Amino acid sequence: MNFSMVVSLAALSALLFVTGCASMPSATMNSKFDPKAAEKARPYLANLMAIDFRTASTGGTCAEPKAGSDWKVSVASAGACVQKQDWLMVEKLGTAMAARETDSPWGSYFLGLAAAGRGEMLRAHWMLDLAEKKAGSPIGLVRYEKARWLEKEEGPAAAAKEMKEAVRVDASLLPGLLWLAQLHHRDRMVGDAERYYRQVLALKSDVFPAVIGLADLMVDAKNGPEAAELLDRAITLRPEQAETRVKLAIVFETMTKQPAKAIQVLRELRVALEKGRARGKVSLDIGAKIKSIEQTMKPESTAQAREPAQDKGRSNSDAKKGG
Repeated sequence: MNFSMVVSLAALSALLFVTGCASMPSATMNSKFDPKAAEKARPYLANLMAIDFRTASTGGTCAEPKAGSDWKVSVASAGACVQKQDWLMVEKLGTAMAARETDSPWGSYFLGLAAAGRGEMLRAHWMLDLAEKKAGSPIGLVRYEKARWLEKEEGPAAAAKEMKEAVRVDASLLPGLLWLAQLHHRDRMVGDAERYYRQVLALKSDVFPAVIGLADLMVDAKNGPEAAELLDRAITLRPEQAETRVKLAIVFETMTKQPAKAIQVLRELRVALEKGRARGKVSLDIGAKIKSIEQTMKPESTAQAREPAQDKGRSNSDAKKGG
């Protein structure tokens, strides 16, 4: 597996960037944290929903909120600015939040991101430490950011411990779980990779990298039925990726022993490629592969895998069977 798939800070915002959901402090909380600070920060941590930065960005919210706006609007605006890497505006919004909501950790958090964006790593670490002190407990997002910085400085192996701490603190931190899944997949630690992929999908079932990553693990494990289900889901999420359809056809042919379905998938792929609805490198000769599978089938089975109908008004969807 190519570890370049692992979510970078910029790619993370295009996928899903969680800006909250930090755990509340426990009775065994490290003594460096102040329980009084935790109580003051509680409104700024509890029930803060994830923000999809794609929506925030396309909505043009990387700007100063209107006077009197709720603090969550400032968090959303600063998040959109992070996606755009507008560090000057992130700094401005972070400074305003830190001055206005003195008990909230989010002003310090965004000031830390702004500093990191400018390469001022000493200040970045200091500000994120301050964010946790204001929160009165560890914050999953802070540990996530520190893990990503450590990855750049020393490599992913060195960052793994910090990332595991991030998801321990915040079990809903989807980007951290995906990072760990892909790291363990790359290193062929399949049990851990599968566990983290499943945690991602339990949080959000349509995360394509997790769906296709788990599908690849199931293919390697010869678990044909689940591999087929996951690959079919991956095709629904990204129908333009030709190679996923090839993988599904091979699973039908070799694992679930459903050659008719394999032929159907390949014929639908051929139509999709011809009509420009699918793209990417195809690792086999589709026509030759169809003939090869047909030769192994009984005549009545071959008849079930007919070419997708082009003249019955059903060619608009590659997922529908031919008549």
